[in-house]
Amino acid sequence: MADATPSRTAAALAAAAAKECRAAERWLADTRRRHRGVHEARKALRRLKSLLRLGRTAFGASLPGIEARLGRLAAGLSAMRDADVACDVARSLAGPRPAVEWRRALALLTRRSDGLMVEALREDPRFLERRQELRALAGTIAALPWRKVRRAMVERAMTASKRRVEKARKRAVKSPSPDRFHTWRRRARRLRMQLELWRTIGRAGDTPTRSRPHHGKTEIKALSKLSDALGRRRDLLALHEVLRGLRGGERMEPLLARIRAELASLDRLD
Repeated sequence: MADATPSRTAAALAAAAAKECRAAERWLADTRRRHRGVHEARKALRRLKSLLRLGRTAFGASLPGIEARLGRLAAGLSAMRDADVACDVARSLAGPRPAVEWRRALALLTRRSDGLMVEALREDPRFLERRQELRALAGTIAALPWRKVRRAMVERAMTASKRRVEKARKRAVKSPSPDRFHTWRRRARRLRMQLELWRTIGRAGDTPTRSRPHHGKTEIKALSKLSDALGRRRDLLALHEVLRGLRGGERMEPLLARIRAELASLDRLD
């Protein structure tokens, strides 16, 4: 039986989980930066999910339900996030002096993004329902059996995460597809978040510094670079599909060609 007193590792993880819940709620309450608030809330939810995976063995049957609730919250924000990212990616491709075609596309994309935000706020004014769900989730997460979490358990979970990243990489390289690249990206991003968290929590120290596994900045930086490149690829593909569906699609061909050229430059990620 695990000791009733949580280890320093468990206490640090529990505190980090509570912090991410508060961060997500705070960003959704930001009325001045709605689009950024959605982005940052989704990031907090991803960090929270990555963190909880480290205690999966201890949390047992309680975790799937929590993950499902986190997934629904994230999914409810994804259309707004994707629409705003499409605007950002289009602006990066258009450059400082956009051609007429790009200006027209940017106007349509911005209108679409703002419309999705307005509709979401009409259905959930001030995102109150989402924020209430986050508060309820925070209570559920705080009640998890954190006392059972130990350093060795977390290290094993991260080793398993590394194996999943490598497995996803091999599948994507062997038989490329948008879904396989997306899986590779999600797993790489999750591992990066876990390593970043673990570097911070490692200072809490349940074991002497000399005996702790080293998770260096180089590994984190490499994972960050990889997930950024894979994310860029996914965002370009999404923008390509959105532009094809906009009014006057025949006039979008020069823009679509520009996106395809950018995608070609990202093809060798292995």
